[in-house]
Order: sequence, then C-alpha cells, then structure tokens
Amino acid sequence: MSGGFDNDRLAVLVHEVRSPVAALAAVAKAAADSQDDSARHDLVRLALAACRAIERLVMDVSVASVRLERLDVSELVRDAVVAQLVRGAVIEAHVDDDLVVDGDAVRLRQAIDNVIENAIHHGDGAGVVVRATGARGAIRIAVSDAGPGIPDDELERIFQIGARLTDERPGSGLGLPLARSIAEAHGGSLVAASAPGTGATFVFELPVPQRHPDTAASSS
Repeated sequence: MSGGFDNDRLAVLVHEVRSPVAALAAVAKAAADSQDDSARHDLVRLALAACRAIERLVMDVSVASVRLERLDVSELVRDAVVAQLVRGAVIEAHVDDDLVVDGDAVRLRQAIDNVIENAIHHGDGAGVVVRATGARGAIRIAVSDAGPGIPDDELERIFQIGARLTDERPGSGLGLPLARSIAEAHGGSLVAASAPGTGATFVFELPVPQRHPDTAASSS
C-alpha cells in the first residue's frame, strides 16, 4: 500500500471524525447544563449516535463501504439539524415524514452533516434551510445557504478532492467530494445550484426502494 494512499485515507478519517466528535462535545456540554430530564434523554440519544459514528469511521474509513437497510431518512435529517442547533448554528428544517430509503445510516448521516456544515461555513451567518421531501420516485434533501454563491464554472470543481473556492474560509476540500461519493454509492446523486450573490443549494436525490413483488401482489 503506497504512502500516498495511506495519507489520503488518514485525511478522510481525520475530516470525517471531526463532525461527530464536535457533536459529542456539544451534546455533553448541553446535557451538563440542562435541568430538563426529557431534554437530557434526547441529548443522550444524540450522543450515542455520535459515538457509534466514530466507532464505525475508525473501523472502516472506506467511503465505498455501505451497509444497506430499510430506514427513514427523515430521522437522520432531523438529528443532523438538531446537532447543529446544539452547537449554536442558525438553521431551520422542513422535513416530511416517512422518507424511506435503502441506505447506510452512518454514511448518509456523514453526507448530510458534510453538506450542512459546508452551508454553515459559507452562509455568512444568514442561516441555513434544510428541506427533505419525497416526489417522483425519489427522496430529495436540499440544503440552502444565503452566502456569496458559487460561479457557474466552479459548480463541478467543488466536488473534486481538495478543491476550495477560497483560502479565507475553513475547510479541507474533502467534505463535498465525500458527500457526493456517499450519495452515488446509494444509487443517488448530489448536485449544486447557485449564482454569485444569491447563495447556494445542494440537492441530494436518493432512490425510493422498489416494492417487493410479493408485497405488491398481496396488496393488489
């Protein structure tokens, strides 16, 4: 195994572990400050999810590795938004219920976290809006910011490993390429739409699971 490959894998691991570690720290602080037992219960659930994500990432940093199961991506999106709210982000969510996909919960959460964090970093403090809906045989998750926007000729380059629009903002140039790789590993896509001065919207599309023939026959 080459040193360059090892370094790439290490860079991916370091980048991806940052998010759940930061979430875990924020949740722990919020739990320590909270006097509400109900709120603490929710915070403990978020902390456990972050711990499981860290464990999975350390054991398997390969983006190509996905373990598919039937899951409700609505919960993943809501948890990702709550984790950012706990950390003090300005963010709102409009999420439909029962957005079912065949997916890897850890990997999809990674991808959603990466795109949301990118929007927060580039949103100039104006807030981020996350929308998750189901339509036309696909689940659509859109993350919008009100930042400076992205020039047309950069809309694809930002998905290249190491690409950054500016050195003035934080980032490693890994988050968006990883998010797209995860979406594609699920048979989906991640694209960006923007114009300078109008903010940017990143859109995941994930396929809706096909009904099993036996299920379809029994329900007819």
